[in-house]
Amino acid sequence: MHTGSIHGAVRPRAATATPDDPADPADPAGPRPGVAAGPPRGAAVVASPPPPPDSADELSPHQLFDHACRHLLGRGQAFSGTVVDRIRAEVPYYADPVLAPPDLPLSVHKGVRITLEAALDPGRIVNVERYTRELGIRRAEESRPLDEVLHAFRVAGSEVWSGIVGAAERDGFGERRHLVRVAELVWKINDRDCVLLADAYRQVAKGAASRHDERVRLILAAVLESRDDPAFIRDAASILDLPPDGRFAVAEIRATPPFGRAPDAVPEVRGMRILRHTGGRREVLVAHLGDRPLDALVSALDPGPGPGTRIGVSPVVQGLENLPRARDMAGLALRTCRGDGEIARLDARLPDGLLVARPDLSAELALRVLRPVCELEPADRETLMDTLGVWIEKGGSAVQAARHMLCHRNTVLNRLRRFEQLTGLELSRPRDLVQLTLAFDALQLLGPAAVLGCADTWDRDVDG
Repeated sequence: MHTGSIHGAVRPRAATATPDDPADPADPAGPRPGVAAGPPRGAAVVASPPPPPDSADELSPHQLFDHACRHLLGRGQAFSGTVVDRIRAEVPYYADPVLAPPDLPLSVHKGVRITLEAALDPGRIVNVERYTRELGIRRAEESRPLDEVLHAFRVAGSEVWSGIVGAAERDGFGERRHLVRVAELVWKINDRDCVLLADAYRQVAKGAASRHDERVRLILAAVLESRDDPAFIRDAASILDLPPDGRFAVAEIRATPPFGRAPDAVPEVRGMRILRHTGGRREVLVAHLGDRPLDALVSALDPGPGPGTRIGVSPVVQGLENLPRARDMAGLALRTCRGDGEIARLDARLPDGLLVARPDLSAELALRVLRPVCELEPADRETLMDTLGVWIEKGGSAVQAARHMLCHRNTVLNRLRRFEQLTGLELSRPRDLVQLTLAFDALQLLGPAAVLGCADTWDRDVDG
């Protein structure tokens, strides 16, 4: 902090608290942080503090301020360590060993030194301004929260001012009441330097935001692929700002050209944070559900799908390390979609998920159960398949199926009876019904081509 630019100030008198900046060995403003503070080259005004005059009453407030600043400069790292302790005590972000900038002690040492030197030498005012801007730029590039940086900046300023007042009183330079005349000036300059820091931060943040988004995208992609790496998950949680043990779900969106189109923006859901990862024709949404139900995410996605677009949603998983599994399940859910414009929740389609998880076995099941029906004439085959499908969807009610198909109930029953004769299964037996239903669903999910391809392989094996 300095006073040269404030109207009415005779000379710089203030202490700006700056909690940051690794020092440069070639810095003309003085030694690097971590090196014992000494007088900068050619700056006799910051030499070791002289003994106090015999009578403190003879000192003016500005002279008293000078003596106190010289005293703190002489204390060097011991005093800057006190400032660091105060920052860590009052700013939780800086007390956290993971979140706090690792260069905090070094940068505080340099910031305090530059500040006190500028309070004694008007020619060093520019160093304070340059340092404050560099601090704002660096913290923006590191993606440190601006509120936390400003909080630490002001706490450091308060501790430096307390050190000046204490030195003036305890070390015999005079009474603290004599410094009241310069206190207002000091805090005006502290506020001004906070503005300089914030302006520099915001200028960089505009450009850094895009780089940060890219970093988040890459980390998110790695998390979705990583397995059994707890250390990486912990680091990724910090970068993504997600709780490692939170409740998560994954949605996978597939858009098929020429009409398919993924949503332009991530849906906004109160109490839920959603991150987006794009890869090829598919987009993945990772939702931190918090205490919200999965229904809230599904509702936000609907009506998202349109022509050429399908969405699969995983069940809820616990912990960031389970995101790869959640993505796998979202992919399975997506594969259970039977048409465009559909949102598939795997927890509501677990039998279908089993079928698409092993398409080879599913095709084998469909072939063995439905082959006699598939070998009928096309018109006959489609009539029987349509009737079976409607009957299943209507809960096994021949009456409801007949109403839907605009035919008589007995017609439905006759077709089902013929189905039983062809397949050798009885729809009244639970195990037969499960087998038939799974075979029918496999045919719908995989398509006739996959089942017929399995038939060719099966025939070759039998002939061989």
